[in-house]
Amino acid sequence: MTTSYVAEDDLPTETMPPKPGQPQPVRRKRGLSNGALSALSTLGLIVIFLVFAEIGAQIGLWSDHILPAPSVILGELVRLLGEPQFWDDAARTGVEVAFSIVFGALLGFAAGLIFWKLPAVGRIFEPYLVSFYAVPLVLFYPVMIVLVGINATSVIILATVMAAIPMALNTAVGLNSMPPVYMKLARSLKASPRQTLFAIAIPAAGPYIVAGLRLAVVYALIGTIAMEFTTAQAGLGYRIRYLYEIFNNNEMYAYIAVVLVLSCILTALLTVVERILLRGRNR
Repeated sequence: MTTSYVAEDDLPTETMPPKPGQPQPVRRKRGLSNGALSALSTLGLIVIFLVFAEIGAQIGLWSDHILPAPSVILGELVRLLGEPQFWDDAARTGVEVAFSIVFGALLGFAAGLIFWKLPAVGRIFEPYLVSFYAVPLVLFYPVMIVLVGINATSVIILATVMAAIPMALNTAVGLNSMPPVYMKLARSLKASPRQTLFAIAIPAAGPYIVAGLRLAVVYALIGTIAMEFTTAQAGLGYRIRYLYEIFNNNEMYAYIAVVLVLSCILTALLTVVERILLRGRNR
């Protein structure tokens, strides 16, 4: 009969009582998540900037014509909230941004799928999309005015194109970067085209698609404000340009603050959408 010996370090930790006088292991406290840390850091930077801007305006480091005090801008913003004209401008910009995001995301996603399914089509059109990605599409706004007129439709069309380009490129890159073994697995399991697309391809390209959606939202907002700033007759961008031309700096900065708040809201909503789309990916 042989006797086996097991090293003390190989025993499960649950069965090894702590030796007398041996220090107990200290559990690490769970820290903040990356999202919470990023949100707190952003909030802290915003507070620091507002305090600095308030103090600088009060002691006269710069003129009120350059940057009014945040308290003055806040008072102007509170006054604007009671004016119907402000809500009309905000509603028009909100509708244009919403339609641009939805249409741009859907159009770009469909184009990315086509480039993936038909590589020849992707090789033909991808260089043009990359070129358009670097060209400010606001240059084509006069053409849209001639074709459509000075209305919300022309703004939505160009902002949609701006949002669709990064969505299409990122979707195509994500699908083309998918490991070939995934498609072999789908064929071996005799998955239908619909199952292959929604259960394998889209989840595999999820991070790229979400990145494209982020860029689509950003470009939709930038495109809408830029088009309104040029020659539109209503909207937040138009109102900022009009107030700049009549030297009403306080109200102009209040409208700029509204655009910044709108971008923060879109970023927060996009974070929620990203968690929903990528849910279970790393499980």
